[in-house]
Amino acid sequence: MLIDKYAYTNKLRNYPPQVKILLSCGGIVLSRLVNSYYLDLLITVLMIILVIGIAKVPFRTYFKMLLLPVSFLLVSIITIMISVNGDFYLYYFKIMNICIGITMESISKGIKLFTTVLSSLTSVYFLILTTSIIDIIRVLKKLKVPKLFIELMVLIYRSIFIFIEEANNIYLAQTMKFGYENKRNSLRSIALLIRNLFTRVFIKHNEMNISLECKLYDGEFKLGD
Repeated sequence: MLIDKYAYTNKLRNYPPQVKILLSCGGIVLSRLVNSYYLDLLITVLMIILVIGIAKVPFRTYFKMLLLPVSFLLVSIITIMISVNGDFYLYYFKIMNICIGITMESISKGIKLFTTVLSSLTSVYFLILTTSIIDIIRVLKKLKVPKLFIELMVLIYRSIFIFIEEANNIYLAQTMKFGYENKRNSLRSIALLIRNLFTRVFIKHNEMNISLECKLYDGEFKLGD
């Protein structure tokens, strides 16, 4: 929801969405076509400057958003850098007859993968933090993207907000009843939250379908140009 807020309030909000989509996709494609750490870092820095310096998304908020995916990325990189029974180890240890360690080649691959993913990640963040979903859909329609794909995109986007809203409502109700007062209550509350959440999301989804039928929904979401 915070991402959606900045997509509508950032300083690049009124710039052509085609340009922003092209810039974002260009950063992703270039980082994969060109095998260069320097290009990856250049794309990353450029996207960060555009988001923080020009679009004026708060520095702390932006890096908090990056923290979770980067944490998962670092864990993945560490596992990739570890080689079993490789050659020319820099550091290694033995378990019986098995050598486990890090080679120069694995370090090089790990660094390249990290910079490539980071540049792609910042490119995606640039798009979602500066361009609203409505603008993206308009561009997709102009590009003659199949209607089924756009319909699924809109419904999934809407379902995310339903999911978050329902989870927040259940959590607040449980908190008011001291559902997270201790570990035992917390575990019980989380189990109830998960069970009730899926039930209420299905109910909300059914209500949304009924609402669309009442509005004579014909499989296409009408957007103004």
